[in-house]
Amino acid sequence: MKKLIIPVLSAAVLFTASCSKKESTVVPTVTEQKVPYASLTSSTNYLTTFVDESGKSTVDFSGQTTRTMMFSELDAYIKTGNTAAISAAKMKDMFENKNSPFADAALNSATDKVIASKTAGSFSAAEADAERQTFIGYFNELERISALNGQPAEQGKAGMLGGKRLVDEKGFEYGQFFQKGLMGALMLDQISNVYLGADKQSADNTVKAEGRNYTALEHHWDEAYGYLTKNEVFPKQDPADATKYLESFLGGYVRQVNANVGGDPEGIFLAFLKGRAAIVNNDMATRDEQIAYLRTNLEKAVATVAVSYLNKGMKSTDAAAKFHELSEGAGFIYSLRYGYNAKINRTKSDELLNMLKGGKDGFWSLTKAEIEKVRDEIAGAFGIDKTTEVNH
Repeated sequence: MKKLIIPVLSAAVLFTASCSKKESTVVPTVTEQKVPYASLTSSTNYLTTFVDESGKSTVDFSGQTTRTMMFSELDAYIKTGNTAAISAAKMKDMFENKNSPFADAALNSATDKVIASKTAGSFSAAEADAERQTFIGYFNELERISALNGQPAEQGKAGMLGGKRLVDEKGFEYGQFFQKGLMGALMLDQISNVYLGADKQSADNTVKAEGRNYTALEHHWDEAYGYLTKNEVFPKQDPADATKYLESFLGGYVRQVNANVGGDPEGIFLAFLKGRAAIVNNDMATRDEQIAYLRTNLEKAVATVAVSYLNKGMKSTDAAAKFHELSEGAGFIYSLRYGYNAKINRTKSDELLNMLKGGKDGFWSLTKAEIEKVRDEIAGAFGIDKTTEVNH
């Protein structure tokens, strides 16, 4: 018996010593998993799966829901520029949550929740300020051209194109630049670079945060999830209409990039579930695998939608539809700079946008060959079929 026991003990001692030297966490065995990975499915409820000893949910991403609501109200206000003059000062106030700009009083009272401060949050202070100024520049243009919404747009003349698209003299739809661009600058950046980044993911996971029933690390993971969706599952069908879904902004587009176009929305949800379970299980190796998966697939989803919009823009013969799709595509190309170790970084994104927008007459003079060049560069960088079209 002694001959059998001694080698086993020796191996255990060596294993313990090895772990101590590396200062790594021992990955729990299946029997040690507080949240068994095998129990997680595409229908698992994110909110009720992670609970404390009393059965109360430990999930809280209320701050992300609040900022998404601010985004939604700002976006809705911009859309009113089609029929009324809108104010750059008001848009800036909504962006910065100043001077009680929201119709929803609860948003005005949430003074610690600000879109602008989270925009380009992973960038250096100087770079982040430059990106925020980009959005403020959109507000200025939207104010200017909304005053011209009573006239038809044409080459060299701002106004309403096709009676429904507010564009400037070059055919640019700034409402789309704003909306699609902020999905990257706020949501993709906060998920991939901030909350799944090294700083937030180094937070304490041994004790509950003061006055809370979750650890700081658990909370940071949930905050990342909250920028994708506010729902307990992803994607979530509308119970009143099975043809509709209840995601918005980034989550709404990630949902549309399904297996038919090389995407995996259910896999993204499962990665969020498994990563959160790994944190509960104190299994950081599994958590890190989920982080890598999420970063790669969220960035690729944005690139896929950008390629899709460029393809649809090339096919459109109606100027209003064409410029609308190109504006959406341009917004997503801008967003690509916010991927983790972005394949289309800030410099490359600006270069591609200049190919699309830099001509003297903007979209009016843009050729199919010029659009194809931009599309092909994005598709090639991500291994996307260049003919891809998403059902958005």
